[in-house]
Amino acid sequence: MPAQGTEKIKKVLPIIYAIDTSGSMSGDRISAVNEAMHDCEEVLREKASDLPESEIKIAALEFSSGAKWITKGGLVALEDFYWNDATAGGVTDLGEALKELGSKLSRSAFLVSETGFSLPVIIFMSDGGPTDNWKKELKSVTENNRWFKDSRKVAIAIGDDADVEVLKELVGNSEAVISTNDTEQLKDLIVAVSVSASLLAGQSRVAGDAKGDEIAETAVKELEKGDENDPVIIGDSGDDFGGDDGFGGDDGDNGWGADNDDWN
Repeated sequence: MPAQGTEKIKKVLPIIYAIDTSGSMSGDRISAVNEAMHDCEEVLREKASDLPESEIKIAALEFSSGAKWITKGGLVALEDFYWNDATAGGVTDLGEALKELGSKLSRSAFLVSETGFSLPVIIFMSDGGPTDNWKKELKSVTENNRWFKDSRKVAIAIGDDADVEVLKELVGNSEAVISTNDTEQLKDLIVAVSVSASLLAGQSRVAGDAKGDEIAETAVKELEKGDENDPVIIGDSGDDFGGDDGFGGDDGDNGWGADNDDWN
């Protein structure tokens, strides 16, 4: 217990949303995303009190014809996070989103803190397939950015046209991909994944404990408690793209501090 008059040092837990805003997301789908992100503002603030050792910060990236940050100026503290509605249009430049993540997940950009960082959580959402050279960018960011490589990744596949195989490869584990065809369910799912990410990643005894598949599984269980007739689909019984090894965490708590020179 901290001495009287002192505060426990909190590591920053980045939760990053990478959202497909291409033309196919127009209408009900982008509306559901916007409503869910507004709900996340309030829900995550409420859950923050359950995380005495973590400080949640948010960033949101949209990708369509190119990629750009919806949140300006880096990671945003929860009390300063207010969602500005996204609009849909253009193609699906997933590779550009990966390039942006690679450039900003570093100590020279977003990851600046005197108290250190927990591994980021990245939540991808898409309803289609990439239209650019995403494999090249995924290879590059995985090989050159350890923050991205070892981050906890979850993907939400929206509708029948979502390229689930791409999302499996993107997040490194088939069990970290959740599929849904229902826009009302999509709203609840985004909130559930956000809450699951904040609690599991923020309360992990060791920074690498909570993996993307655990975050996805916890979110789906919470949803299915209230909607047993219309369950979402998580993963499959097929190939696993990396499993636990793909998410790192072997360095334990020592890997994520601000004083570790292996993390740039």
